[in-house]
Amino acid sequence: MILKDYIKKSIKSHALEDESKECCGIVLEKEQELKTFRCVNVSEGSDKHFSIRPLDYVLASDEGTVKAIYHSHNSANDQFSPNDMLNSKSHKLPFILYCSKKDSFSFFDPKKSKTFLYDRIFKIGESDCYTVIKEYYKNLGVNLSGENRLGDDWHKKNPELIQELFNLNKNNPDLPIVELAPSSELQKHDVIVFEFVRGKGANHVAVYLGDGNIMHHPRNKYLCIEPLNKSLTKTICKIYRHEQFS
Repeated sequence: MILKDYIKKSIKSHALEDESKECCGIVLEKEQELKTFRCVNVSEGSDKHFSIRPLDYVLASDEGTVKAIYHSHNSANDQFSPNDMLNSKSHKLPFILYCSKKDSFSFFDPKKSKTFLYDRIFKIGESDCYTVIKEYYKNLGVNLSGENRLGDDWHKKNPELIQELFNLNKNNPDLPIVELAPSSELQKHDVIVFEFVRGKGANHVAVYLGDGNIMHHPRNKYLCIEPLNKSLTKTICKIYRHEQFS
């Protein structure tokens, strides 16, 4: 676990010293202990981008083993850019992002091509797979109805809950939502419904972000953004699309 509380505290402190530009640095390990190493942002557009000074990388490498790269965003954007993810993969190092406006941390794992949003811990009714969909659409100006009030064992109490939640919205005349076949070509903002165990009914949902990526909140994990891989694609049972975004 790289993002320990004291590491987050150190990165946050660095970011808040001067919010007019992005901070950047390195998390390194020395004698089995993690620490942060502050770097100079030499990007010409340091208010929106970062570039670590090569000398700093050399100095950090001399001091310990480089474990991750961190930087901050001084806007409300809490997502890694395609360039961030490309650099993370090419250097084979995790990237950490601190968003000062949201006071949140994100973590990109290049081995799994996943972005983990560490401010969102799974909790039924507060931050679960359906809650994420509602919040995503609310940001688009669309208010979806319904929530999980049954608790962690909802699937035992009502296996049809996810389907009922979508029926609630589909039958609302103010919400022009269409239900599509699982083989339909996905479009940005589509809601994907999964049936992980065939015959057991819908048990998970995600939103399609475009470019082959989805955002979802797996049970007992952190909210994450990841590619829609073949194994997940095989479990799609329905797709919902708001006509405004078709």
